[in-house]
Amino acid sequence: MVKRFFVIAILLAGSLFISNDVFSAWTQPKGHSYNQLTFSNYHTTQKYTTLDTSQGEAGLKVPVHRIDTEEFQSTKITYYGEYGITDKLTIFTGIGWDWQKSNDNIKYGVEQGPSGIGDINLGLRHSLIGNILGSGVLMSIQAEVKIPEAYDYESPVTHLSLGDGQYDSTVKLKFGRGFSKGYAWLDTGYKFRFENDQLDNNHFTPSDQIKVSFGGGYAVTSWLSIRGLVDWTKSVGNAKVSPELEALFNGGGGGLAWHRDVVIIKDSLGLEPDVLSAGIDLAFNITPKWQTVFSYNTDLPGFGEFKTQDFSLGETFSLALVYMH
Repeated sequence: MVKRFFVIAILLAGSLFISNDVFSAWTQPKGHSYNQLTFSNYHTTQKYTTLDTSQGEAGLKVPVHRIDTEEFQSTKITYYGEYGITDKLTIFTGIGWDWQKSNDNIKYGVEQGPSGIGDINLGLRHSLIGNILGSGVLMSIQAEVKIPEAYDYESPVTHLSLGDGQYDSTVKLKFGRGFSKGYAWLDTGYKFRFENDQLDNNHFTPSDQIKVSFGGGYAVTSWLSIRGLVDWTKSVGNAKVSPELEALFNGGGGGLAWHRDVVIIKDSLGLEPDVLSAGIDLAFNITPKWQTVFSYNTDLPGFGEFKTQDFSLGETFSLALVYMH
């Protein structure tokens, strides 16, 4: 089972490379655009788990604890773009080319991981209120869909894949307020996750998720801005796994079958993760239209309801080139 623990990193790493909260609740003016090309590296070596394999035989261990796993890496070049259809309606997309690598040679042999286009994100953001009750806070609604059609999804028992293989859709209410030298924003949303039926009868449905994030930015000088964010994802707990996939993970139905959803849903496929993460950006203005952005994002252990669990600990380093028109 230890060889499977880092699989959850693959299921969620993609979102770290294509999220962009620079504008959050704000929409692009009609005919204007924001374009960002990002080079990123994500890696992880530890995972939260409820399994205890210290005695050579897997069993349950409470509370959730961390273990070392084989390192998983995802190196990605991502394009993220926004375009103002009208002053109040913005369309956006994110698409990336991913190189994945796992040190688990026992599981994957010579082929350490795939490369190619992963999940594609497409969405709309609509401005609802420009000034809530005179507070200066604006509100928008955003809808986004994740499209898993650019790659082949293979069994997570034996292969890495470039995404998690099923459609997702996310709806968010987004709030923002500008200040003299900066801004602040808050997002609240719900992510609907649909069934993955690409493996014949070995199908599964990840848990829906509640998503909350907040952050802001501040112009230190005319050429340097600092931005930060905190992101929290809470699984609803409605993941489902077919009996055939349970049997596949349990070697035909024996072994750890009695653990059922703890092993299959939470520890192996990571279908019910709770994740707390934080990030910081340094944005350098080259010209009024061009920027370079250095970013760092890391998963946090958290506490209480905000504790990270059923998820791999990882961190992301990225360098982006931005063009605004």
